[in-house]
Amino acid sequence: GGGGGASAGAASSALAGSGGAAGPGATGGVSAGGAAGSGSVASGGAGGGPAPAGGGAAPAAGGQCASPPGSDAGVTATQLKVAIILVNLVGPAANSTFGLESPSDQQAAYQTVVNAINASGGIACRKLVPTYFQGDPVDQSQLEQTCQNVIASQPFFVFDYGAYYTYPQIATCYLTSHIPFMTSSPIPAKEQSQFYPYLFSKTLAELLYKDTVFGLQQRGFFAASNGFRKLGLVYRSCEAEFASEITGWLHQAGVPSSAIVAHDVGCPTSFDTPSDQEQAILAFKSAGVTNVTVMNDNADFSNLTTIAQQQGFKPKWGIPDDGVVPTTYGNQHPDYGNIANAVAITGDRYGEERTPGYPVSPGTAKCNAYFSAAHLPPVYQQPVGTGGSACDMLWMLQIAADHAPAMQRTALAAGLHAAGSFDPSYPWGANSFASNSFTGSNITYADEFWRVDQFLPSCSCWQVVDRNWHPAFQ
Repeated sequence: GGGGGASAGAASSALAGSGGAAGPGATGGVSAGGAAGSGSVASGGAGGGPAPAGGGAAPAAGGQCASPPGSDAGVTATQLKVAIILVNLVGPAANSTFGLESPSDQQAAYQTVVNAINASGGIACRKLVPTYFQGDPVDQSQLEQTCQNVIASQPFFVFDYGAYYTYPQIATCYLTSHIPFMTSSPIPAKEQSQFYPYLFSKTLAELLYKDTVFGLQQRGFFAASNGFRKLGLVYRSCEAEFASEITGWLHQAGVPSSAIVAHDVGCPTSFDTPSDQEQAILAFKSAGVTNVTVMNDNADFSNLTTIAQQQGFKPKWGIPDDGVVPTTYGNQHPDYGNIANAVAITGDRYGEERTPGYPVSPGTAKCNAYFSAAHLPPVYQQPVGTGGSACDMLWMLQIAADHAPAMQRTALAAGLHAAGSFDPSYPWGANSFASNSFTGSNITYADEFWRVDQFLPSCSCWQVVDRNWHPAFQ
């Protein structure tokens, strides 16, 4: 899954219609020149003074904090500078239109987590000192200028809550400047390898899509005994390698080419056109399609289900959760009748907040304690779990730095691999930083497990129907 940040990006990208797992090097809209204010906000958090013992990096003998050796830009003996980019949709289509928090609420969530981490010792024996910036996901020139402003502030690390979701190719400016950048979007393995060790994320796109194919197979989604005859496959071809990879996995799952009716949306910088979606639905109906999946095209899922319902086409839906589940409840939601009993393979915890009797995980309880102390609501009650995403992103940097062989940007990936895993808060799911078949031991992402949500008509909501975290398919 994409986590809260991905959900924020997915919702805001509805303005431009971009969707799917477009890594920072992906093709897409051509960035426009010109300067626009980045909306940089004053730094938050306390700096200076020695970090209290017992927090951050692993304690050395005698209980004193032991920092990794070395230094880098944005690092002093007592401080660690980071940049946090908030989402700020400017104009009539403001954040609230898409169910997103205001920039000030986003900043309050991140600052609450920063304060809690600093109070317990910081990261690698240093106080976090964040500078907040604002990015408009649909204003390319503003995003370019924001990048330049962030680079000028010389942070050790950059967190993007979703500003670059629509135009991820613009974010390559951070990576080519050798500044670690954590995106909220699923990243393709090719991009992760190209920009290693600087591109970080919650999940690898191929892990999510492969888990979806074989997770659906395990549930009998492709079984003739469950009514399966043909699969409608809707996808964007922005990442050319995805189509052949997904088709290959479907073949391995027992779905032959003769049972796949594929529809390539292309790589538009906006929504797929209604006429193209109507043609896809007509093709599915005439071919006898019974089941449909959508890969790397979450932006079009809502409109696709609406058109399907209008045309009397009600297939069984089995999809990856790359931002679909948490954005099901906004103004741009899919047709609830058409997706009744749909199944989503997810690496996130979305769905548990609406599942009766679901126990709060230890990581979620830890994050909730941060917000309770600040007199703010728990993460289940925050839009798309904003505060939980803030906990997870900052904790991921914390364990990377605390386990790194050196206090340097290039050593953070090695720190993650050494850490092995951490206990995340909702909305992130179980994770592992172990080697895998996609990128070997070069790990800059967390998501290597999956489980199952289902959209239930009784509540018009997603609930967890398989609570077990399954290891990713290798």
